[in-house]
Amino acid sequence: METSAAVVSLASEGELDQTRKRWSNKVYRKKLLYTACLLFGNFMSGWINGQRGPSLLDLVIITGTDLSQGSAFFTAAATGSVVGAIAGGAIYDRFNKYLSLFISIAGHGLVVAVIPLCSPYWLMIAMFFTQEIFLGIFKTGSNVELVRVWGVESKPYMQALHFLFSLGGIISPFVLHPFLAVRKLGYNNTTQLTGTGNSSYQQQDYANASDIVSTHQQQTRIVWPFLMTGLLTILSSVPFLIVFLFARQAKHKNATKALNGKRQGKMLPRKLLVLTLGLLGIFYFFLDEVDDSSVSFLASYVVKQFKWTKIMGARITSVFWAAFAFGRLAAIVFIGYVSHVKVCGVFFFFLILAQVGMIFAGLYLSTVSMWITAFAVGFSLSVSFPAMLTWIEKDFVQLSGKIMSVIFIFVGLGGMVNPQIIGHLMQVCSPLWYNYVLAIESVLVFLSFLMLVWLVKKVLSKHHSSYTDTTDTAEEMEEPLDKDLEKA
Repeated sequence: METSAAVVSLASEGELDQTRKRWSNKVYRKKLLYTACLLFGNFMSGWINGQRGPSLLDLVIITGTDLSQGSAFFTAAATGSVVGAIAGGAIYDRFNKYLSLFISIAGHGLVVAVIPLCSPYWLMIAMFFTQEIFLGIFKTGSNVELVRVWGVESKPYMQALHFLFSLGGIISPFVLHPFLAVRKLGYNNTTQLTGTGNSSYQQQDYANASDIVSTHQQQTRIVWPFLMTGLLTILSSVPFLIVFLFARQAKHKNATKALNGKRQGKMLPRKLLVLTLGLLGIFYFFLDEVDDSSVSFLASYVVKQFKWTKIMGARITSVFWAAFAFGRLAAIVFIGYVSHVKVCGVFFFFLILAQVGMIFAGLYLSTVSMWITAFAVGFSLSVSFPAMLTWIEKDFVQLSGKIMSVIFIFVGLGGMVNPQIIGHLMQVCSPLWYNYVLAIESVLVFLSFLMLVWLVKKVLSKHHSSYTDTTDTAEEMEEPLDKDLEKA
């Protein structure tokens, strides 16, 4: 026992010495500071994403449309995300990365600030499209930047990056819901009384906001939280401008290059690269369909199926984001000790169980089950996206602006399809189709994940083990995908 205690004590002292050495390293401190800038930007991106679902019914009021038409906002956003991903891949590998991060996140905040002022339907769609172009550029750059800075050590930092995104999504609905339209609105001389728990609210049936007689803009005050969000997002862009100005000075160029972490540098022949990106694209297509639509339509679903108030819809959205954030926070600790295949496989399996549970909660109108399954879905989706990115870097191919761009293109394509399908089916058939569609897509996520496992074990592992980087084979191989990183 004494020997074991001595060994533990020596190990603890060794870890403390290692920590002290790291903190005394200026490069390490600079990496942490720069990572904090990336975290703040992603926190605000999550904040914006978290308020999008709960505010949908108010945006429908502002534009005088119904839920089916309002789902076009999300389709426009997904289309903009694809355009932003294409632009992000080109910009990151060819232009100054710090300046592109500054412009993209600042532009994102500026557009978000004016969204509630856009009462014309076409203008609202245009704003959703534009904000996602900026966000697509920022997401592409920030994810690759994190891997560039930390290299093989990026697993916990990638989880932290996406945890801050989730944390923003938790907070924003609470900030938003005091400004949502829950007052009595006159339309066709009728009102609907809805309530949950011990509270009741008189509010309109949001199925067709064009029936409302009173002035739309006077019934919602979401312009204020959107304005605050936009200003904070613009503030999060300032550190990248400072780093850009700092890095331009000749005396600091070597310090900037020192931020580069150790990369694993995997490369693939062109044909194998195309196969890999195709299977990754299929996976990310279905993953985003489940990930984005689960939270975007959650508030609208509980309002229509369970007859809850919009405030309760905002709260269950926060519960979803809380589970999302909790999973990523926990993953910061355990992700370094568990293989990517095991952790993703387990989480995707529980995702299917959670989606099936939500179907039964909706069928039997079980309030308790709805809260539990909403938490379970959020938790099951939490780890997948950042874990998959570090898995790609480890076992597939080295991440670059181009690779990240391809991933986000498929993510955007998935987001383009689902809003129209779910919004239409919820409007003309039943709100339960929200559950049915997402359950089917969760199964497809798991199947596409199994295809990637097969690709790694049967194809890529053999290629990487036999690959030798020599001048004789260089012409047959894809050029290093990060060769332009230092040109900026």
